[in-house]
Amino acid sequence: MTALKQLDLRNNQLKGEILATISFLRNINHLALGTNKFTGWGKTTFLGSGNISQVFGVHSSLTVVDVSDNHFNGTLPPTFCSYTSLLILDLSNNNLSGEVPSCWWNLQHLKFMDLSRNAFVGKLPTARNHIFSLEWLNLAKHNFHGEFPSVIQKCENLGTLDLEGNRYDSIIPSWLGVKNPWLRILQLRSNMFYGNMPRKLSQLAYLQLLDLADNNLTGSIPTEFANLKSMRQQNMKQSIIFQYQYFGQIDVNWKGNYYEVFQRTVSLVTEMDLSSNFLTGEIPTEISNLHSLKFINLSWNHLSGSIPKDIGDLKFLESLNFSWNQLTGTIPSSIANLMSLSSLNLSSNHLSGEIPKGNQLQTLDDPSIYVNNSGLCGFPLSIACPSDSSSVPSFDEKGYHKDLGELWLHYWVAAGFIFRIWLWLGVLGFCKPWRMAIFDCVDKM
Repeated sequence: MTALKQLDLRNNQLKGEILATISFLRNINHLALGTNKFTGWGKTTFLGSGNISQVFGVHSSLTVVDVSDNHFNGTLPPTFCSYTSLLILDLSNNNLSGEVPSCWWNLQHLKFMDLSRNAFVGKLPTARNHIFSLEWLNLAKHNFHGEFPSVIQKCENLGTLDLEGNRYDSIIPSWLGVKNPWLRILQLRSNMFYGNMPRKLSQLAYLQLLDLADNNLTGSIPTEFANLKSMRQQNMKQSIIFQYQYFGQIDVNWKGNYYEVFQRTVSLVTEMDLSSNFLTGEIPTEISNLHSLKFINLSWNHLSGSIPKDIGDLKFLESLNFSWNQLTGTIPSSIANLMSLSSLNLSSNHLSGEIPKGNQLQTLDDPSIYVNNSGLCGFPLSIACPSDSSSVPSFDEKGYHKDLGELWLHYWVAAGFIFRIWLWLGVLGFCKPWRMAIFDCVDKM
């Protein structure tokens, strides 16, 4: 089949080595082998016994290469540099190692690159001055280190950037909010970024997912974050949309669990996660303006002050976590307006007063939501509030409980009701004429 242009074997249980005869498909431009159990290429031809470095080198017309989620190993071949037509490159979830070839940045037509979940090391190479067409770049879970990769600022059309789980040790550059205006997903969690969060990130009008968790960031939460347009306005569309029938995925930490989020469903995710840092100061009251937020996590910081009183304005919020901070004051009553809330954690603060009641809050009856707040009282905690008269026992002048008589009255009413039911059932069981008359009446009805 030397005229074959597309070969798609994705999502099977194929294993072993790829037949090396595939190398003779000189006209192939779409090679998709993802989600199998391939280990390498066969040894039956001149390609040799190899790892992934023998896979390529003969297909100069390739536009799509997907070998994700297999067992390929080895280093990346420099032959990629000749693939000037390449649009999509997905090598994710393999056992690849070594450094990323610097010549890859010469692939000016490349739109999608996913190298995540491998064992790459070193630093991302710098590039020439030309602008790249990349719209999706996933480099999560490697051993990349050093400063924030400067090559990113030359990817002006970038919509997704995932650097999670590396060893980057620098500040987050402010140019990120200027040079990459189309960013929708910015995931930098589990690195060693330090310093203040850049205020210019607020200029990212299309940002839907901001994840800076598990770093060494300090300072306060910029009030300018309340200007993130895509988190303020629901269903805000991005003018640059990936045009090819290929949907990448990223791992999103949602309510404490990791989920795979695909490009086509990213519009359903609106998240801000700044947890596990060293942030100080108060939670900006302006954060209540981010009306389309569905997830917010500020836990494990050193935030002080009170919870914004208008927190209930976040009508679409599904998960809220302010635990392990130094928050004081009462829980705003407006929190009961969060009708979509399914996950809440305000534990380990210095909150006080009565826990608000009503609406969706009544379904969140786990006491651990509010533990380690010595001043809180009310449902679902076992601590009664001083102003709650219903929870304080009262006695009459002779020392008898005032509600005891009423309690016994309820017991007698219930016992009488049960007695009457059994009496009626007994009559039906032992009095055949009555039983037949009732059944006849039911039949007529």
